Amino acid sequence: MDKSTTIGGHRFPSIPPRRKVRKGTQSCWECKRRKTRCTFAVPTDSICDGCKSRRTQCISQEFRDEGAMLGEKAGRLHQMETLVEQLASDQQLRVRRDARERRLLSLGHREVGSKYGQLSRALFAAWPSQHELDLLLRASVGISVLFHGVVCMPYSGFLRKDMPSPRDMLESPPSGSHPVLIARKLLMLATFLQGVPSCSPKDLELKSHLVETASRLVTSNDRLVGSIEGIECIMIESMYHNNAGNLRRAWLINRRAMMLAEMMGLHKGIDSPPPKMLETETRARVNPEHMWFRLVASDRYLSLLLGLPQGSPDNDFAAPKILERCTPMERMERLLTMAGGLILQRNGGNLQDLAATHGIDKLLRKAAASMPSQWWIAPDPGRIAGHDAEAFRETLRIMNQFAHYHILAQLYLPFLLHSTDRKYDHNKITAVNASREILARFVSFRNSNSSVVAYCRGVDFLAFISSTTLCLAHIDAHRKQRAETSDGATVFHFLAHQRLGDRGLMECTLEIMEDKARTTDDAIASEIACILRQLLVIELDASNGGIYTSNASSGLGEESYCRGSVSEGGDVHIHIPYLGTVNIERSEQDTGLLSSEPTSPLNRERDQYILDALASVKHPGQADGLSVNPDWQDASSQSNSFEARLHPPSMAGNLDAFNFNGDGDQEEEGLFDPTLAASIDDWALQGVDMALFQSLFQETNELE
Repeated sequence: MDKSTTIGGHRFPSIPPRRKVRKGTQSCWECKRRKTRCTFAVPTDSICDGCKSRRTQCISQEFRDEGAMLGEKAGRLHQMETLVEQLASDQQLRVRRDARERRLLSLGHREVGSKYGQLSRALFAAWPSQHELDLLLRASVGISVLFHGVVCMPYSGFLRKDMPSPRDMLESPPSGSHPVLIARKLLMLATFLQGVPSCSPKDLELKSHLVETASRLVTSNDRLVGSIEGIECIMIESMYHNNAGNLRRAWLINRRAMMLAEMMGLHKGIDSPPPKMLETETRARVNPEHMWFRLVASDRYLSLLLGLPQGSPDNDFAAPKILERCTPMERMERLLTMAGGLILQRNGGNLQDLAATHGIDKLLRKAAASMPSQWWIAPDPGRIAGHDAEAFRETLRIMNQFAHYHILAQLYLPFLLHSTDRKYDHNKITAVNASREILARFVSFRNSNSSVVAYCRGVDFLAFISSTTLCLAHIDAHRKQRAETSDGATVFHFLAHQRLGDRGLMECTLEIMEDKARTTDDAIASEIACILRQLLVIELDASNGGIYTSNASSGLGEESYCRGSVSEGGDVHIHIPYLGTVNIERSEQDTGLLSSEPTSPLNRERDQYILDALASVKHPGQADGLSVNPDWQDASSQSNSFEARLHPPSMAGNLDAFNFNGDGDQEEEGLFDPTLAASIDDWALQGVDMALFQSLFQETNELE
């Protein structure tokens, strides 16, 4: 810019404006920068000695230093150019680093493929072709089949996302994947097939082959599963066996996952060290603290069903600081799991410890209060068979309702057939009500057209426990109503007006089990149906005047399967391998099978029904459209497996004589022979029946 002044048509350079400087300032800009004073050889010189020698411009501080200003601008421009160059350099480094990571990942995949080449090929060989997979994925299977029981992250984050489709989750594993990641895909596909309502023989064979391959080659190999993904694979395998009804195998597999998790420090919760992960994507679906809680929850659920000890007594997952961060449903799940652990602790000591029982009851009420009132309405099972988050929420709702009432029933089962002392009334009523709530949901759940009924075999065992409990309560009620204690009506009198509704639920349960046994040749359903039909016949006879007593005899023999039989008089004998026989016998006090009420058309019709029912139990065939299995079939044997050789400590106690009226003989010897435990796995109910009878009848010496 031309800085000049025009005077009379002539242009003269503009005189720079003067700056105010401190009095006594004598140095120029250049000398000021060098922190020296200006000196002049002659006072009239306009350039100081320093600037002369340096050959720099000598500008008094009274005027602006234009050169310095330009230098500052140039400096700032230089800084900007340097910054831009640095940014460009960083971008180039980032691009080179990403390319390097991709090359390393590719090399890593090739290294994994090279290290586990033969193993990976064997795993990939089990994966179906794309055409076969497309055919399988056409089945209408709810997304909850793939997630229930193995969600290892907070629900708040899991349900906020769009639920992936089965096709997305069951994509073929990429080439070069770690064997654990391939095994995970195989197990997920097998779990998906469990949700198919009616599998063809080919699909059933594929399902078994997928699990067997993953188990044999990966999950049973300690050198491969030392990672979060390895534990996840074992959890899925345990869930698969749980859904299939292989409860003892599920318990063993889950216990192994717990031990691996403890070795990795997952039991330390939020203070645990960062665990090993095979791929970064795992962090999006697995929270180590939540994974540990899921392992403990599964362990305690199975331990309660089977009467086995729990794997860890710690309840740090339910600490107040942890519960504060949980959603209401997560809070309830953790409190229920804590209650289950406390029941197992109580059962290991005194089953009828009232103080401990009341403390657990309070905890269960606190857990239930986590959810609003309308949440407790029985869900519509038809809403479960979907692929969205709402379907998964409904699955969680009904399964958590099953869990709550099951734990509540387990808490009070030891008091059901106790003495008439009124202090146990609340306990008895609660056990009966909880069993009724389970059966009502079970009948709705299993009668639904939803594909969800094809899995979750665990609810069948809950129905067995509930129907047996409810039936025994009514049988005992009939006797006590006739006995009429001196202090008036017994607590079981309240069952009189609920009998028909309860019996309706039990008959529906029997129909469901027999239909499943008839159409799918299901051993578990057949065993449950056999026991339940016998108990229903006895309950019907007891309601018409029959009086029954019960006792347990050691009867040790070489039979390695659970079986039942009915004598000519209608007595029921339930044989439990190496434990003895449970005998429910008609009392000799009653002169006849039927009641001695006056004969009437109604009574004759009732009596004929009882005779037909008893005949159907004693002889093969059908009665009233319901098939009967007169003798329990031997389940498939796994006697050479580790779980078959397991000696559960909780089985070592004496069952005692369980007796509705106190007339049974006590056996002083324990009914369990540890030397004969090799084949204790060889019956379909796998010890659920034994655990139930032990809870009902152990140490009930005050029974009337």
